Order: sequence, then structure tokens, then C-alpha cells
Amino acid sequence: MSAHRVSSWFALVIAASLLSGCATLPRVDFSASEQALAQPIGFRDVRFSEESPDLGAAVERALHPDEHGEVRVLAMSGGGANGAYGAGLLYNWIRSGRMPKFQLVTGVSTGALGAPFAFVGAGWEERLKSSFLENKVRGLLRGRGVLSLITPGVFSRAPLDDLVRSYVTDDLLAAVAVEHRKGRRLLVATTNLDTEQFIVWDMGAIAVQGGASAKELFAEVLIASASVPGVYPPTLIPVENGERRFEEMHVDGQTVRAFFAIPSRLLLANRNFGALDRADYYVVINGRLDSLFQVTPVSALPIIGRSFDTAARASVRQTVLSTAEFCKQRGCHLLLSSLPKSERDDPIDFSAAHINSLFRAGQAAMSSGAAWRSDLLTF
Repeated sequence: MSAHRVSSWFALVIAASLLSGCATLPRVDFSASEQALAQPIGFRDVRFSEESPDLGAAVERALHPDEHGEVRVLAMSGGGANGAYGAGLLYNWIRSGRMPKFQLVTGVSTGALGAPFAFVGAGWEERLKSSFLENKVRGLLRGRGVLSLITPGVFSRAPLDDLVRSYVTDDLLAAVAVEHRKGRRLLVATTNLDTEQFIVWDMGAIAVQGGASAKELFAEVLIASASVPGVYPPTLIPVENGERRFEEMHVDGQTVRAFFAIPSRLLLANRNFGALDRADYYVVINGRLDSLFQVTPVSALPIIGRSFDTAARASVRQTVLSTAEFCKQRGCHLLLSSLPKSERDDPIDFSAAHINSLFRAGQAAMSSGAAWRSDLLTF
């Protein structure tokens, strides 16, 4: 990302944030105790906070060995426009006929948008491709004019809504539900700003319920997971606690974590997990893991932007290292794929040239056999 683009983008975000602070929109008030027992309206047991023991239990139940004794997990990270790399990788992997039936597929932010296609697999690769390469993607950063100065989001969320809703169809939900009933799990993460928690949604449990309300919640979760706070307006998800109804504020899951492979309670637990301990963890990092050199101008906005990029990259590396340490101690295998050095790491460039280049890079990595690496020193 060039210094000029960083300065321009952060200038807009900061200016909008300062001015919109004087224009707070009304919300129904609620207490922490009311929120703790709240459920999405019409749904039960379709989400967990990362700290919940129920999440760990759900993951353990999903990770049963297949007929070959294999246990595999796929985690897709955030990364904005860089998500086209992961999409290209998945596209060629599905087409090759060699992509495993993962017992668990997870997605965060842009990774959440591709995760349903990885979950349902063969027969869906062309829709995966079109969802990342069609014209709708190039309009994802559409300015909102003066509205950005008085409402919570610099860019219009309408293009993101249109993109997600164009492929969250009845047949996609039906396909997800079929795989869920087999015991496989599709999990997508958002950040609940009201509780400051990483929330993991069981998308298959939503899909199994079926109908218009399931399709709406499925789409809203994907949109929320990809809605960078301050860049896009947040997603307000209606919930209920008895007769009490209110809305929770959900934003990009990457606000807390770039990807999700192993629940934090399991990372820290001092016991054996059976299948979890011998699983193969495939993690797609939609970005670069290595540090990027750039002479930073002595100016406030470029310094803020560069600091933001540095913190985000460090967060990704820390999650990779904690997952790697778990596997080192337990004997499981961690395989990583990340944006090659030949590609530009620019999560806000949704131009056709950049998206197509990233998609082709993902395809090439998979076709050449260079997609997956287990040596962290190669990054």
C-alpha cells in the first residue's frame, strides 16, 4: 500500500470518525446480563463466544476421523481485496478433485466470504470464482459523500450487501445444511462490539433451519464478518431475551483475530484431545507474513497507517505462532499458504487488475504444488 493511499484512506476515516462522533444514532439500551442470555430472533444455539466451553465441545465433536482416519481443518483469514488469492487457490483445488472434505471450515472477514464454497466444494467453484471476479467486487469501496461524516461508515455497505446476497441463495443454504447433517461444521467469526468478544457462528446450524429468516441471518453474519469498523457501517443483528428485544452491534471478525483454527480454551488446555491433536490444519493467509520495507514519511497520517499495518501483520504472525506451538506440542500438522512475494499486499485495492492478479497467483500456487508450507522460516 503506497504512502499516498494510506494517507488518503486514513484521512477520510479519521475525519469521518471525528465528525460522526457528534451524530450518535439512537439504540435500544440493554444490560450485560440481558445480552448474555440473548439469542438471534427465531434461532437457538447457533453461535458461541470464543471463551465458551460449548465452542470447544462443538469443535471436538466435529473432528471425527474420516473413513481413511484423517482429520482436516481449513481456516481462511481476513485480508480485504487480498482474499482473491485464497479464492484462486480454492478454485483450482476444487477443480483438481483433490481438495479434502474438511471436517471443519472456518472463515474470518474476507475469508468468511469464501469459506461456504470451500465447505460445499465440488460444483460450486464457478460461483466462487464469479463472487470474487465479477464487477460487484470492484465497487466495494464506494464513497458515501457527506453521509460518511454523519453516519458510522466511510464507505457505503450496499455493494458488500449486494455481493453477499447474490450468492447466499436457497440452494447454497441447502447444500450447507446437507454437509452439516453429516457432522461437518462451517464456522464464521464476527466481533461483537458491545461485549468486545470474538463470536463464532455455526453457519450450518443456521442453514438447517431453512427459510427466509435463515437466509437473512446467514447473509448478515457474512456481511458483519467482512465489515471493517469505521470503513463500513456495522451490522445490527436483532436478538431476544424472553420478551425483551434489542440489537447487537457486530463488525469484522478480524478486529480480534485474523483467522480461527483452534479455540483459545483448547489452545491453553492441559489435556489430550484425540483427533484434535492429530489433525492437519490448513491455514490460508490472505496477505503477506513477512515484514514489508517502506520509508515512512514524517507525517501523522502515514505514521498512523503504517502503525496500523504493522500491528495487523504482527497479530497475524502471533496467531500463526500460537497455532504452530500447539501443533508442535500435540503432534498435529500446520500447513500455511500466504500471498507470494511477487504479489502486492494491498487489502483496499479492488481494481480488476489487482483482483485478477491475486486470483491467478492463488491458482498458480495450487497448480504448481507450492501452495502449502510447513516451515515457518520460509515466510
